[in-house]
Amino acid sequence: MGNRKKARSRLDLFQNIVITLLTVSAVMLFAATQISSLSQGSSLLNRWFSASSSPAAAAAEETAVPLSAPVRTAVSGTYGRYGGVTLSSDSEEFIPLATRLGEALGSARSFLSCESQDLIDALTRPSIFYDFWEALPLSVLAELLSLPDLPAAIASTNARQLVISASDNGTVQLLLWDGSNTYLRCDTAITAGDLEDTISRYELGGAYFAFDYAENNEAFRQVFPRSLFLNPLPQLPLLSVSNSLTDTDAVLTRLGFNPYTNSRYMESGGAEVVTEGDQSVRLLPEGVIRYQSSSKAGLFIDAASEIPTLWEAVSGVSDLLNSLLSGRAGDAALYLQRVHQTGSATVLRFGYQAGGVPIRFADGTCAAEVVLSGTAVSSLTLCFRQYTAGEETSLLLPLKQAIAIAAQQEGKEMFIAYTDNGADTTSAAWLLE
Repeated sequence: MGNRKKARSRLDLFQNIVITLLTVSAVMLFAATQISSLSQGSSLLNRWFSASSSPAAAAAEETAVPLSAPVRTAVSGTYGRYGGVTLSSDSEEFIPLATRLGEALGSARSFLSCESQDLIDALTRPSIFYDFWEALPLSVLAELLSLPDLPAAIASTNARQLVISASDNGTVQLLLWDGSNTYLRCDTAITAGDLEDTISRYELGGAYFAFDYAENNEAFRQVFPRSLFLNPLPQLPLLSVSNSLTDTDAVLTRLGFNPYTNSRYMESGGAEVVTEGDQSVRLLPEGVIRYQSSSKAGLFIDAASEIPTLWEAVSGVSDLLNSLLSGRAGDAALYLQRVHQTGSATVLRFGYQAGGVPIRFADGTCAAEVVLSGTAVSSLTLCFRQYTAGEETSLLLPLKQAIAIAAQQEGKEMFIAYTDNGADTTSAAWLLE
Protein backbone atom coordinates (compact mmCIF):
# COMPACT_ATOMS: atom_id res chain seq x y z
CA MET A 1 0.00 0.00 0.00
CA GLY A 2 2.77 2.39 0.95
CA ASN A 3 4.61 1.56 -2.25
CA ARG A 4 1.51 2.37 -4.29
CA LYS A 5 1.22 5.78 -2.60
CA LYS A 6 4.88 6.52 -3.26
CA ALA A 7 4.54 5.49 -6.92
CA ARG A 8 1.40 7.62 -7.36
CA SER A 9 3.14 10.54 -5.64
CA ARG A 10 6.13 10.28 -8.00
CA LEU A 11 3.72 10.05 -11.00
CA ASP A 12 1.84 13.14 -9.85
CA LEU A 13 5.11 15.02 -9.42
CA PHE A 14 6.24 13.99 -12.92
CA GLN A 15 2.88 15.06 -14.44
CA ASN A 16 3.07 18.40 -12.65
CA ILE A 17 6.59 19.00 -13.98
CA VAL A 18 5.45 18.14 -17.55
CA ILE A 19 2.40 20.40 -17.27
CA THR A 20 4.57 23.20 -15.91
CA LEU A 21 7.07 22.84 -18.75
CA LEU A 22 4.32 22.77 -21.36
CA THR A 23 2.73 25.84 -19.80
CA VAL A 24 6.05 27.69 -19.76
CA SER A 25 6.71 26.67 -23.38
CA ALA A 26 3.26 27.87 -24.42
CA VAL A 27 3.75 31.17 -22.67
CA MET A 28 7.18 31.63 -24.24
CA LEU A 29 5.83 30.71 -27.68
CA PHE A 30 2.92 33.13 -27.27
CA ALA A 31 5.29 35.87 -26.09
CA ALA A 32 7.68 35.24 -28.96
CA THR A 33 4.77 35.38 -31.42
CA GLN A 34 3.53 38.64 -29.95
CA ILE A 35 7.02 40.14 -29.90
CA SER A 36 7.44 39.17 -33.55
CA SER A 37 4.04 40.63 -34.44
CA LEU A 38 4.76 43.76 -32.46
CA SER A 39 8.10 44.14 -34.22
CA GLN A 40 6.48 43.72 -37.62
CA GLY A 41 3.72 46.13 -36.65
CA SER A 42 6.26 48.69 -35.52
CA SER A 43 8.07 48.37 -38.84
CA LEU A 44 4.84 48.84 -40.77
CA LEU A 45 3.90 51.75 -38.55
CA ASN A 46 7.26 53.40 -39.17
CA ARG A 47 6.88 52.98 -42.92
CA TRP A 48 3.34 54.40 -42.84
CA PHE A 49 4.37 57.34 -40.68
CA SER A 50 7.35 58.07 -42.91
CA ALA A 51 5.15 57.98 -45.99
CA SER A 52 2.39 60.05 -44.45
CA SER A 53 4.84 62.66 -43.17
CA SER A 54 6.17 63.07 -46.71
CA PRO A 55 3.57 61.82 -49.19
CA ALA A 56 5.34 63.52 -52.08
CA ALA A 57 8.62 61.73 -51.39
CA ALA A 58 6.94 58.36 -50.77
CA ALA A 59 4.84 58.56 -53.91
CA ALA A 60 7.82 59.64 -55.98
CA GLU A 61 9.71 56.51 -54.93
CA GLU A 62 6.92 54.39 -56.45
CA THR A 63 6.96 56.10 -59.85
CA ALA A 64 10.27 57.47 -61.06
CA VAL A 65 9.81 58.88 -64.56
CA PRO A 66 12.91 60.64 -65.95
CA LEU A 67 12.13 64.15 -67.13
CA SER A 68 13.07 64.84 -70.74
CA ALA A 69 12.67 67.78 -73.09
CA PRO A 70 11.31 68.03 -76.62
CA VAL A 71 13.94 69.42 -78.98
CA ARG A 72 14.13 70.44 -82.63
CA THR A 73 17.53 70.06 -84.25
CA ALA A 74 19.20 70.95 -87.52
CA VAL A 75 22.67 69.85 -88.62
CA SER A 76 24.05 72.06 -91.40
CA GLY A 77 26.92 71.27 -93.70
CA THR A 78 28.25 72.59 -96.96
CA TYR A 79 25.64 70.84 -99.09
CA GLY A 80 22.48 70.91 -97.01
CA ARG A 81 20.83 70.39 -93.67
CA TYR A 82 19.63 67.43 -91.64
CA GLY A 83 16.62 68.18 -89.46
CA GLY A 84 14.90 66.39 -86.61
CA VAL A 85 11.77 68.10 -85.36
CA THR A 86 10.30 65.30 -83.28
CA LEU A 87 13.15 64.36 -80.97
CA SER A 88 13.07 63.89 -77.23
CA SER A 89 16.20 64.75 -75.27
CA ASP A 90 16.44 61.18 -73.95
CA SER A 91 16.35 59.56 -77.42
CA GLU A 92 19.40 57.69 -78.71
CA GLU A 93 19.40 59.80 -81.86
CA PHE A 94 20.03 62.90 -79.78
CA ILE A 95 23.02 61.52 -77.81
CA PRO A 96 25.85 62.65 -80.17
CA LEU A 97 24.30 66.11 -80.45
CA ALA A 98 23.90 66.34 -76.67
CA THR A 99 27.53 65.32 -76.19
CA ARG A 100 28.74 68.08 -78.48
CA LEU A 101 26.49 70.62 -76.74
CA GLY A 102 27.95 69.57 -73.38
CA GLU A 103 31.46 70.21 -74.70
CA ALA A 104 30.46 73.64 -75.99
CA LEU A 105 28.76 74.69 -72.74
CA GLY A 106 31.51 73.21 -70.59
CA SER A 107 34.16 75.31 -72.31
CA ALA A 108 32.13 78.54 -72.35
CA ARG A 109 33.42 81.11 -69.88
CA SER A 110 31.48 84.29 -70.61
CA PHE A 111 29.05 85.60 -73.20
CA LEU A 112 29.08 88.74 -75.30
CA SER A 113 25.97 90.36 -76.74
CA CYS A 114 25.17 89.80 -80.40
CA GLU A 115 22.23 90.21 -82.80
CA SER A 116 19.59 87.92 -84.25
CA GLN A 117 21.33 88.17 -87.61
CA ASP A 118 24.45 86.64 -86.03
CA LEU A 119 22.47 83.45 -85.36
CA ILE A 120 21.26 83.38 -88.94
CA ASP A 121 24.80 83.91 -90.21
CA ALA A 122 26.03 81.10 -87.96
CA LEU A 123 23.41 78.76 -89.43
CA THR A 124 24.68 79.42 -92.96
CA ARG A 125 28.02 77.87 -91.95
CA PRO A 126 28.70 74.29 -90.70
CA SER A 127 26.66 74.21 -87.52
CA ILE A 128 24.37 72.38 -85.11
CA PHE A 129 21.08 74.00 -84.13
CA TYR A 130 19.08 73.16 -80.98
CA ASP A 131 15.62 74.47 -80.13
CA PHE A 132 14.17 73.38 -76.78
CA TRP A 133 10.82 75.12 -77.38
CA GLU A 134 11.03 76.93 -74.03
CA ALA A 135 13.59 79.26 -72.44
CA LEU A 136 15.25 77.47 -69.53
CA PRO A 137 18.31 78.21 -67.36
CA LEU A 138 21.40 76.53 -68.77
CA SER A 139 21.98 74.81 -65.42
CA VAL A 140 18.57 73.11 -65.76
CA LEU A 141 19.16 72.21 -69.41
CA ALA A 142 22.48 70.65 -68.45
CA GLU A 143 20.76 68.46 -65.84
CA LEU A 144 17.99 67.48 -68.27
CA LEU A 145 20.60 66.39 -70.80
CA SER A 146 22.89 64.76 -68.19
CA LEU A 147 25.71 67.12 -69.15
CA PRO A 148 28.74 67.89 -66.94
CA ASP A 149 28.61 70.79 -64.51
CA LEU A 150 28.68 74.17 -66.19
CA PRO A 151 30.91 77.14 -65.39
CA ALA A 152 29.20 79.25 -62.74
CA ALA A 153 29.40 82.36 -64.94
CA ILE A 154 26.89 80.96 -67.45
CA ALA A 155 24.78 78.58 -65.34
CA SER A 156 21.94 81.06 -64.71
CA THR A 157 21.72 82.23 -68.34
CA ASN A 158 18.40 81.43 -70.01
CA ALA A 159 18.41 79.76 -73.41
CA ARG A 160 15.79 78.48 -75.81
CA GLN A 161 17.77 78.13 -79.04
CA LEU A 162 21.49 77.37 -79.23
CA VAL A 163 23.84 77.12 -82.21
CA ILE A 164 27.33 75.60 -82.35
CA SER A 165 28.93 77.07 -85.45
CA ALA A 166 32.26 77.34 -87.22
CA SER A 167 33.40 80.96 -87.44
CA ASP A 168 35.31 82.71 -90.20
CA ASN A 169 38.56 82.69 -88.17
CA GLY A 170 38.56 78.90 -87.74
CA THR A 171 37.24 78.76 -84.17
CA VAL A 172 33.91 77.25 -83.10
CA GLN A 173 31.41 79.52 -81.37
CA LEU A 174 28.33 78.95 -79.25
CA LEU A 175 25.43 81.34 -79.82
CA LEU A 176 22.12 81.43 -77.99
CA TRP A 177 18.74 83.12 -77.90
CA ASP A 178 16.71 83.41 -74.69
CA GLY A 179 13.33 83.32 -76.43
CA SER A 180 12.90 87.07 -76.02
CA ASN A 181 15.28 89.86 -76.98
CA THR A 182 18.66 88.59 -75.77
CA TYR A 183 21.25 87.12 -78.14
CA LEU A 184 24.66 86.02 -76.84
CA ARG A 185 27.80 84.33 -78.16
CA CYS A 186 31.15 83.02 -76.94
CA ASP A 187 34.11 80.96 -78.10
CA THR A 188 34.37 77.26 -77.24
CA ALA A 189 37.14 74.67 -77.03
CA ILE A 190 35.57 72.62 -79.83
CA THR A 191 37.70 72.45 -82.97
CA ALA A 192 36.44 72.73 -86.52
CA GLY A 193 37.42 69.07 -86.97
CA ASP A 194 35.32 68.01 -83.97
CA LEU A 195 32.32 69.84 -85.38
CA GLU A 196 32.81 68.30 -88.82
CA ASP A 197 33.03 64.81 -87.29
CA THR A 198 29.58 65.27 -85.76
CA ILE A 199 28.07 66.79 -88.91
CA SER A 200 29.38 63.89 -91.02
CA ARG A 201 27.22 61.45 -89.04
CA TYR A 202 24.07 62.83 -90.64
CA GLU A 203 22.62 62.59 -94.11
CA LEU A 204 22.20 66.21 -95.12
CA GLY A 205 19.24 67.47 -97.09
CA GLY A 206 15.52 67.79 -96.51
CA ALA A 207 15.57 70.45 -93.78
CA TYR A 208 15.60 74.21 -94.13
CA PHE A 209 14.80 77.43 -92.31
CA ALA A 210 12.41 80.14 -93.45
CA PHE A 211 15.36 82.49 -94.08
CA ASP A 212 16.76 80.04 -96.64
CA TYR A 213 13.94 80.98 -99.04
CA ALA A 214 13.17 84.49 -97.82
CA GLU A 215 15.09 86.23 -100.59
CA ASN A 216 12.95 84.82 -103.39
CA ASN A 217 9.65 84.13 -101.61
CA GLU A 218 7.52 86.81 -99.96
CA ALA A 219 5.62 84.32 -97.76
CA PHE A 220 8.83 82.94 -96.22
CA ARG A 221 9.95 86.53 -95.57
CA GLN A 222 6.85 87.17 -93.45
CA VAL A 223 7.29 84.36 -90.90
CA PHE A 224 9.85 84.06 -88.11
CA PRO A 225 13.18 83.49 -89.95
CA ARG A 226 14.32 80.53 -87.85
CA SER A 227 11.09 78.57 -88.37
CA LEU A 228 12.32 75.06 -89.20
CA PHE A 229 10.76 72.85 -91.91
CA LEU A 230 11.22 69.29 -93.16
CA ASN A 231 10.73 67.89 -96.64
CA PRO A 232 8.95 65.51 -96.69
CA LEU A 233 6.71 66.51 -93.77
CA PRO A 234 6.99 64.32 -90.67
CA GLN A 235 4.53 61.44 -90.26
CA LEU A 236 2.94 61.97 -86.85
CA PRO A 237 0.22 59.74 -85.38
CA LEU A 238 -3.29 60.81 -84.50
CA LEU A 239 -3.70 60.82 -80.71
CA SER A 240 -6.79 59.73 -78.81
CA VAL A 241 -7.43 61.87 -75.73
CA SER A 242 -9.21 60.99 -72.49
CA ASN A 243 -9.65 62.24 -68.94
CA SER A 244 -7.37 60.02 -66.83
CA LEU A 245 -8.57 61.22 -63.41
CA THR A 246 -10.52 58.02 -62.83
CA ASP A 247 -9.37 57.01 -59.33
CA THR A 248 -9.74 60.08 -57.14
CA ASP A 249 -9.20 58.09 -53.93
CA ALA A 250 -5.72 57.04 -55.10
CA VAL A 251 -4.84 60.63 -56.00
CA LEU A 252 -6.03 61.89 -52.61
CA THR A 253 -3.94 59.24 -50.86
CA ARG A 254 -0.86 60.26 -52.82
CA LEU A 255 -1.49 63.86 -51.78
CA GLY A 256 -1.57 62.73 -48.14
CA PHE A 257 -5.36 63.07 -47.69
CA ASN A 258 -7.72 60.54 -46.16
CA PRO A 259 -10.19 59.75 -48.98
CA TYR A 260 -12.81 58.62 -46.44
CA THR A 261 -12.81 61.82 -44.43
CA ASN A 262 -16.07 63.51 -43.49
CA SER A 263 -14.60 66.76 -44.84
CA ARG A 264 -15.30 65.68 -48.42
CA TYR A 265 -18.26 67.15 -50.28
CA MET A 266 -19.57 67.83 -53.76
CA GLU A 267 -20.14 71.34 -55.09
CA SER A 268 -23.10 72.20 -57.28
CA GLY A 269 -20.82 72.45 -60.34
CA GLY A 270 -19.64 68.87 -59.92
CA ALA A 271 -16.28 69.53 -58.26
CA GLU A 272 -15.32 67.51 -55.19
CA VAL A 273 -13.66 69.37 -52.32
CA VAL A 274 -11.60 67.78 -49.56
CA THR A 275 -10.10 69.71 -46.66
CA GLU A 276 -7.67 68.68 -43.94
CA GLY A 277 -6.38 71.39 -41.63
CA ASP A 278 -4.68 74.10 -43.70
CA GLN A 279 -4.77 71.95 -46.86
CA SER A 280 -7.49 71.59 -49.46
CA VAL A 281 -7.88 69.95 -52.83
CA ARG A 282 -10.55 70.42 -55.49
CA LEU A 283 -11.18 67.60 -57.96
CA LEU A 284 -12.81 69.06 -61.07
CA PRO A 285 -15.00 66.90 -63.36
CA GLU A 286 -12.88 67.76 -66.42
CA GLY A 287 -9.89 65.98 -64.84
CA VAL A 288 -8.08 68.84 -63.10
CA ILE A 289 -6.96 68.90 -59.47
CA ARG A 290 -6.16 72.07 -57.52
CA TYR A 291 -4.24 71.69 -54.28
CA GLN A 292 -3.55 74.52 -51.82
CA SER A 293 -1.81 74.74 -48.47
CA SER A 294 -1.14 77.71 -46.21
CA SER A 295 1.36 75.88 -44.00
CA LYS A 296 4.40 73.61 -44.26
CA ALA A 297 2.52 70.64 -42.82
CA GLY A 298 1.50 69.22 -46.20
CA LEU A 299 3.42 68.38 -49.36
CA PHE A 300 7.10 69.16 -49.69
CA ILE A 301 10.10 68.20 -51.83
CA ASP A 302 13.55 67.09 -50.76
CA ALA A 303 16.35 69.65 -50.83
CA ALA A 304 19.69 70.17 -49.14
CA SER A 305 18.58 73.47 -47.60
CA GLU A 306 15.41 75.43 -46.89
CA ILE A 307 15.46 76.99 -50.36
CA PRO A 308 15.92 74.39 -53.12
CA THR A 309 18.24 74.90 -56.06
CA LEU A 310 16.49 75.23 -59.41
CA TRP A 311 17.25 71.62 -60.27
CA GLU A 312 16.12 70.36 -56.86
CA ALA A 313 12.84 72.19 -57.45
CA VAL A 314 12.48 70.82 -60.99
CA SER A 315 13.33 67.21 -60.14
CA GLY A 316 11.32 67.18 -56.89
CA VAL A 317 8.20 68.66 -58.46
CA SER A 318 8.39 66.50 -61.60
CA ASP A 319 8.69 63.40 -59.39
CA LEU A 320 5.61 64.50 -57.45
CA LEU A 321 3.58 65.20 -60.61
CA ASN A 322 4.57 61.89 -62.21
CA SER A 323 3.65 60.03 -59.05
CA LEU A 324 0.20 61.63 -59.14
CA LEU A 325 -0.20 60.72 -62.81
CA SER A 326 1.07 57.22 -62.00
CA GLY A 327 1.35 56.07 -65.60
CA ARG A 328 -1.96 57.62 -66.64
CA ALA A 329 -0.49 59.84 -69.38
CA GLY A 330 -0.33 57.00 -71.95
CA ASP A 331 2.08 57.80 -74.79
CA ALA A 332 2.70 61.33 -73.52
CA ALA A 333 5.00 62.69 -70.82
CA LEU A 334 5.46 65.93 -68.94
CA TYR A 335 8.17 68.40 -69.92
CA LEU A 336 9.37 71.58 -68.22
CA GLN A 337 8.14 74.82 -69.74
CA ARG A 338 9.27 77.33 -67.15
CA VAL A 339 11.03 77.61 -63.80
CA HIS A 340 11.47 80.92 -62.02
CA GLN A 341 12.75 81.59 -58.52
CA THR A 342 12.39 84.80 -56.51
CA GLY A 343 13.59 84.63 -52.93
CA SER A 344 12.04 81.53 -51.35
CA ALA A 345 9.27 81.25 -53.97
CA THR A 346 9.70 78.99 -56.99
CA VAL A 347 7.13 78.75 -59.81
CA LEU A 348 7.21 75.83 -62.24
CA ARG A 349 5.10 75.12 -65.33
CA PHE A 350 4.90 71.86 -67.27
CA GLY A 351 3.34 70.76 -70.54
CA TYR A 352 2.67 67.43 -72.23
CA GLN A 353 4.71 66.09 -75.14
CA ALA A 354 4.19 63.01 -77.30
CA GLY A 355 7.20 61.66 -79.17
CA GLY A 356 9.03 64.95 -78.78
CA VAL A 357 6.09 67.01 -80.12
CA PRO A 358 4.47 69.43 -77.65
CA ILE A 359 0.75 69.26 -76.94
CA ARG A 360 -0.75 72.72 -76.50
CA PHE A 361 -4.02 73.37 -74.66
CA ALA A 362 -6.40 75.43 -76.77
CA ASP A 363 -7.22 77.75 -73.86
CA GLY A 364 -3.54 78.63 -73.35
CA THR A 365 -3.21 76.90 -69.97
CA CYS A 366 -0.46 74.44 -69.10
CA ALA A 367 -0.60 70.80 -68.01
CA ALA A 368 0.66 71.61 -64.52
CA GLU A 369 1.70 74.58 -62.42
CA VAL A 370 3.30 74.32 -59.00
CA VAL A 371 4.30 77.07 -56.57
CA LEU A 372 6.85 76.28 -53.87
CA SER A 373 7.46 78.26 -50.70
CA GLY A 374 10.89 77.00 -49.79
CA THR A 375 10.46 73.24 -50.12
CA ALA A 376 6.75 73.28 -49.26
CA VAL A 377 4.12 73.06 -52.00
CA SER A 378 1.88 76.12 -51.65
CA SER A 379 -0.28 75.30 -54.66
CA LEU A 380 -0.48 72.64 -57.34
CA THR A 381 -2.67 72.38 -60.42
CA LEU A 382 -2.51 69.28 -62.61
CA CYS A 383 -4.60 68.37 -65.64
CA PHE A 384 -4.93 64.58 -65.97
CA ARG A 385 -4.81 63.55 -69.63
CA GLN A 386 -4.10 60.26 -71.36
CA TYR A 387 -2.84 60.44 -74.95
CA THR A 388 -2.68 57.25 -76.99
CA ALA A 389 -1.01 57.08 -80.41
CA GLY A 390 -3.20 55.40 -83.02
CA GLU A 391 -2.40 53.82 -86.37
CA GLU A 392 -3.82 56.76 -88.35
CA THR A 393 -1.47 59.55 -89.38
CA SER A 394 -2.15 63.24 -88.84
CA LEU A 395 -3.09 65.05 -92.05
CA LEU A 396 -0.87 68.11 -92.27
CA LEU A 397 -1.71 70.96 -94.59
CA PRO A 398 0.92 71.12 -97.38
CA LEU A 399 3.62 73.66 -96.55
CA LYS A 400 2.84 75.87 -99.56
CA GLN A 401 -0.72 76.48 -98.38
CA ALA A 402 0.25 76.61 -94.70
CA ILE A 403 2.92 79.27 -95.15
CA ALA A 404 0.62 81.36 -97.36
CA ILE A 405 -1.82 81.50 -94.44
CA ALA A 406 0.95 82.09 -91.88
CA ALA A 407 2.35 85.01 -93.88
CA GLN A 408 -0.80 86.99 -93.06
CA GLN A 409 0.50 87.31 -89.47
CA GLU A 410 3.94 88.83 -89.93
CA GLY A 411 6.77 87.68 -87.70
CA LYS A 412 5.01 84.67 -86.17
CA GLU A 413 6.93 81.45 -85.70
CA MET A 414 5.56 78.50 -87.63
CA PHE A 415 5.79 74.99 -86.22
CA ILE A 416 4.04 71.63 -85.93
CA ALA A 417 2.40 70.59 -82.64
CA TYR A 418 -0.72 68.99 -81.20
CA THR A 419 -3.63 70.99 -79.78
CA ASP A 420 -5.89 69.62 -77.03
CA ASN A 421 -9.23 71.39 -77.40
CA GLY A 422 -11.27 68.98 -75.29
CA ALA A 423 -12.15 66.59 -78.12
CA ASP A 424 -11.48 62.85 -77.92
CA THR A 425 -8.77 63.01 -80.60
CA THR A 426 -6.04 65.45 -81.60
CA SER A 427 -4.06 65.72 -84.81
CA ALA A 428 -0.68 67.32 -85.32
CA ALA A 429 -1.10 70.59 -87.19
CA TRP A 430 0.66 73.80 -88.20
CA LEU A 431 0.56 76.41 -85.43
CA LEU A 432 1.74 80.01 -85.12
CA GLU A 433 3.17 81.64 -82.02
